Amino acid sequence: MQLGLQSVQLQQAAALADKLTVTVLLLGTIYYDFRFRLVPNQLIVGALAVGLFLRGSEGVTSLVHSLFWTIALSWPFFEGYRRRRVGGGDVKLIAAVSLLSGSEKAAAWFLAGTAAGGLVSLLALLFQRGKKGKRKLEISKTADSAAVTVPYAAAYSLGILVFEILNAVAGSG
Repeated sequence: MQLGLQSVQLQQAAALADKLTVTVLLLGTIYYDFRFRLVPNQLIVGALAVGLFLRGSEGVTSLVHSLFWTIALSWPFFEGYRRRRVGGGDVKLIAAVSLLSGSEKAAAWFLAGTAAGGLVSLLALLFQRGKKGKRKLEISKTADSAAVTVPYAAAYSLGILVFEILNAVAGSG
């Protein structure tokens, strides 16, 4: 009986560590991406380490499934990074979040994050189009054209936070 209680306590501690890590990663990303337009490597490395440890502690199958989802969900953004369409911080964030989410929540978090990021990108384009003479968004001159840049990692993070809050309110989180 004592061993079972300790096992339950360890599972609860792992779940708490997971939620705390995700919260710090997402809130930190929102702050740094809005303020400095970057996602610090310290946040990503810490989240990846916790994610690897937690998924590994759940067993090899959980770790392999989570790594599969991490690669599958990060790959399109990595291709965007290679084509200079998204930043490296966006790719790293998606990888870290996918690993932390585990295979159960990875797709849902990805959809919530990309929906929020897409909405912010669309609003930025509309804002840019409406304010032709007054450019308030950061414009980056790339080799092929001028592009409107948005704090995508912040929007992605906010989308996941809102999704999790709605799940908690609905009682399924």
